[in-house]
Amino acid sequence: MKFIKSTLIGGIFFLIPVTVLVMILGKTFAFFVQLTLPLKEWWPLDRVLGIAIANLIAVATIIVLCFLAGLFARSKIAAKFVASLEARFLDNIPGYKFLKSMTGSVTGIEQEVSMAPILARFDDASQVAFKVESLPDGRAIVYIPGAPDPLSGSLFVMAADRIEPLECSFQEAVKNIRGLGAGSDELLSGH
Repeated sequence: MKFIKSTLIGGIFFLIPVTVLVMILGKTFAFFVQLTLPLKEWWPLDRVLGIAIANLIAVATIIVLCFLAGLFARSKIAAKFVASLEARFLDNIPGYKFLKSMTGSVTGIEQEVSMAPILARFDDASQVAFKVESLPDGRAIVYIPGAPDPLSGSLFVMAADRIEPLECSFQEAVKNIRGLGAGSDELLSGH
């Protein structure tokens, strides 16, 4: 039952953003196609070539706007806005930091690593985990993910000598967990 529950929740965390993105892009595309209607005077938009040109103009406009939004997202004003939004709302959403780390790793956006991949050592065993933060006394808050769903797991307070940084990206560690340890030889090389 726990597997079904965690898999269902993982599916929801995956499908909701994808669905919202598809809906937003669809509405945006339809909006920009409508903006091309004034071109009817110069180009016949009721023919296949005219429709194709209108669609290309809409797609090009969306790409340019996304690029400009990306440039704005790198600005200090946007960084302050996002930090404020995260502090007030987003950090209270379960799994937000985990998903943020995952998407930041996938997109290659440079950001402060909020969940660094580590190898957490327990008595005679070790596990791929994520260091959430360091405490003033030297101990660390460690998120031990479940497999194959890394969104379900447990938090531990661990001594610094029981954790070892991994030389891999957040995404590579998540892939290893989802793959039930497949590829661990590469992930743990040197450990």
